Amino acid sequence: MTAVQEKTLTRRRLVEFGVICLVLTWVPYLFLGVLKVDIDQPVGRLIFGLAASGPSLAALVMWLWHRERRRVVRWSLSWPIAAVVLGAAAPLIATALIGNLAELPGHASSVIAGAGGILGAAAYTLVAGPLAEEFGWRGYVQPRLRQYYGLPATTAILGTAWWLWHVPLFFLPGTGQHDDGLFTQQGLIFFLEIFPLTFLMLFVTERLRGGVPAAILLHAAWNLTTELVPPLGHAAWLEFIAVTAVAGAAALYWRRTLPA
Repeated sequence: MTAVQEKTLTRRRLVEFGVICLVLTWVPYLFLGVLKVDIDQPVGRLIFGLAASGPSLAALVMWLWHRERRRVVRWSLSWPIAAVVLGAAAPLIATALIGNLAELPGHASSVIAGAGGILGAAAYTLVAGPLAEEFGWRGYVQPRLRQYYGLPATTAILGTAWWLWHVPLFFLPGTGQHDDGLFTQQGLIFFLEIFPLTFLMLFVTERLRGGVPAAILLHAAWNLTTELVPPLGHAAWLEFIAVTAVAGAAALYWRRTLPA
């Protein structure tokens, strides 16, 4: 197969993935929205959970359909620690900058109690987002983009796709995105934060060779920490600045450690 044929095939596979992913996610979201199904009730929660797992389920369909090989993870202590630290850093930095660290234990205790304990909070955080998405975004899409694009282009393309996939949540009552609103400061920050987070995922999966498990850990650390810290309110911009700075530091490290 020629290079042109390989690139054409890769593009076709990515389009197939995108179509499957959108069907698995947006159709159930539309069903929930049109019928006004409460996503906090058992039926609504089940449909919502399946829809939110669209990226990982689409990757599974593609792997089974085309019998493609998955990449091997290099197991070590470095990438799990780095993934957790990089995922938790920005919310903690923003909380520290506005002087709310003293309120963190009380707020975190309340959130954990509401989730049914620390195991419940950890399990929900791991499933809702990380496991549901990362086999698709970082396991299937990212490596194929990296075959033909550099770090900036991959970050831009994948970050945009990741954000667009989330858009229906802004119109679905009961979700955090709906509560924030799409055309608000929180909605804008959500969009902007996607890109440094996408780069950090690239860093832990590719540079540290942690693969999908590293992306899952980073995603989970981000989600859990943003829930445990007290609400930032209008200071949410500090979180965006912090995560951008963290991503910048990771990019600088990556560049300096490239082989000569």
